[in-house]
Amino acid sequence: MKKTLLSAVLLSGTLIMTGCDQSNKVKAEDLMHHRFVLIKANGQDISPDKHAELEFGENMNISGQMCNYFTTKVRLINDTIISPIFNITHLVCEDNQLDKLDTIITQLIQNGASVSLNKEQLILKNKDNELIYQLKDLM
Repeated sequence: MKKTLLSAVLLSGTLIMTGCDQSNKVKAEDLMHHRFVLIKANGQDISPDKHAELEFGENMNISGQMCNYFTTKVRLINDTIISPIFNITHLVCEDNQLDKLDTIITQLIQNGASVSLNKEQLILKNKDNELIYQLKDLM
């Protein structure tokens, strides 16, 4: 009887812990139909005047801009978004910060970026770069 009770308690605890771990995973539904504005890049504040943003649409299609506009369809696999194809305009950018951000977002999406969502902040990062976005839905 004691072994059965102990087994039941351990199993319940394991299920509860597993359930808690699963709830922290980012799901496509958490991202789709939301717009995020870039507020920090590698620890440096980004002015709202820069209009650097990212929007997740239906079926994990994303669009946004740094200096140039970009679109792609990403896959979300184990808290990582990735897309080998990244469509971006190639306009000459006079803003050095935005020009660097074009390169960073391209590398993050093409090579895979871990994604986390804390309250209303979206964080995309890899070993070299970290972009922090604030939720700013239009409606």
